[in-house]
Amino acid sequence: MRSQRGFTLAEVLVATCVLSIGLMAVATGFQYATSGVETGKGETTATFLAERKVEQLKATALVDWTNVTLSAGTTTEYCPSTEAACTGTATAGFYRRVTSVTDNPGATCTANCKLVRVSVFYKPVTGQGQLDQERRVELLTMLASRT
Repeated sequence: MRSQRGFTLAEVLVATCVLSIGLMAVATGFQYATSGVETGKGETTATFLAERKVEQLKATALVDWTNVTLSAGTTTEYCPSTEAACTGTATAGFYRRVTSVTDNPGATCTANCKLVRVSVFYKPVTGQGQLDQERRVELLTMLASRT
């Protein structure tokens, strides 16, 4: 007859401990991955919102250079998402878009031109479900009159 031998209690405990440590490492990795995905999503959305505003201003400049939206100054809008319209009303936890237009900036602009700076601020969600520190995406462009 053969001797049937199983695992000892010590072997089972060691195997359980090693498996538990491995699973904890995987869970921590998922937390970091989730945080990275949320940060990337926030940055992509912020970049899209900044580009959309610049394209709107460029289209306006092509049609009517004297339009009030191209006047020098700073405006702040709050954007709940990329699908919804941005408004002047603060919405907690979403995107804040600050647009600054400067007429004839510096010595580099000899023609009738405007410097447009669009900054989008957002707070990504961390892997623990908390809002992280505020981040910013900034886009600068120069608009010049065609006439």
